[in-house]
Amino acid sequence: MIVKNNPKPSNTSKSKSRFSNPLTSVNLSHDFKYLWLGQGGQGFAMWSEMIARNWLTYQITGSAQAIGIVNLFRAIPFVSLGLFGGVIADRFPKRKTLMIIQFWSLSIYIVMLILISTGIIELWHIYTTAFCLGLGMAINQPLRTSFIPQMVGKEHMLNAMSLNSMAMGVTRLIGPAVVGYIIAISNDNVAPAYLLSGIAYLFVIFTTFKINDKGNPSEIHKNSPLNDFTDGIKYMFSENRTVLWLVILALGPLAFGFSYISLLPVYVDVKLNLGAAAFGGIQSISSIGALISASLLASSGNLKIKGKLLLGTTLLYGAGVIIMGYTNILLICFLIAIFIGGSQSVFRTCISSTIVDITEEKYRGRMISMTMLDMGMAAVASIIAGRITDVLDITYGMLFCGAFCIIIGLITFISHKKLFRI
Repeated sequence: MIVKNNPKPSNTSKSKSRFSNPLTSVNLSHDFKYLWLGQGGQGFAMWSEMIARNWLTYQITGSAQAIGIVNLFRAIPFVSLGLFGGVIADRFPKRKTLMIIQFWSLSIYIVMLILISTGIIELWHIYTTAFCLGLGMAINQPLRTSFIPQMVGKEHMLNAMSLNSMAMGVTRLIGPAVVGYIIAISNDNVAPAYLLSGIAYLFVIFTTFKINDKGNPSEIHKNSPLNDFTDGIKYMFSENRTVLWLVILALGPLAFGFSYISLLPVYVDVKLNLGAAAFGGIQSISSIGALISASLLASSGNLKIKGKLLLGTTLLYGAGVIIMGYTNILLICFLIAIFIGGSQSVFRTCISSTIVDITEEKYRGRMISMTMLDMGMAAVASIIAGRITDVLDITYGMLFCGAFCIIIGLITFISHKKLFRI
């Protein structure tokens, strides 16, 4: 049985159909401003930790497949608990739950900092802490994304989602470059990266504390979490199959395409003959494309061509990864990374905003959490790509990632033509 609460009035003013100011949602909503700033702090911590974790794993093992396995441990919670993260987002106050998750992640960064600083770090420590961070992320992102409509209203959804992508883009521009440089000047010591991540999470906790909206669920759930879980599955397969196809489509760029990142330490070392600074630089430079594309989306209003954008960015993403695998010139690599970053930003923003837009409020957390499953598949793709790289060559590993990205995109749009009309 479900008892409905009185709907909470929106704290936004009446809007026009299109925006000239990309910061519309930040200006209209005090709460979204701090959620957005927190997204930036979390992004900095995430990118810094990702650089450190992958580089540390490569230092210890020298294997691309080992990096994929570490990422698999981080992704297991997305596969096993991802939809339950959405159940939590739909059942409990979002602000309080975010605080708990953020203190959890902060504690993991502190543990890694201690292990590395004392020199007792081992590979199983990386596996374990990667899994623990994955637990937090599997709950954190559905909470944040499903929180946005309660702050800005449906009419500003694309703008708010684009601003979230901009926040991630800025931190991706700054974080990897700074961390890569610090690791390089610290004789390949990754401890400073975890120190920076911990400081960033203190800022994230502060911004969440500043949010006034408690993020109470729209309905009081009397059913068990397991029933809510199965209810979400039934909704996606029976009542809203477009969400199902969007989740399948996301396997292209967000799973197979994105897994090229796990190959970058090998690519930088073997193909470019460079070190940690270049590794961080490639990931940072890709955020230039992400920032440009996110800024354009944020000021474009409620686009009616999201389906075409999803297909175009899927194809561009896959082609970019394939071409990068064949080049050993850093400048060309940087240019390709810009296009990859822009494609990923547009794709992720359109996927998230579309799912939120076409989903009933009571199911939003669960439907957003379905896209977290793609991160779990990314880890599997990383292991396969890593194995191909170890056995054959880095070029073939990148080819695998890009080709599957393109194939999944084409199959999805051919199978569900309604996606063209989104």
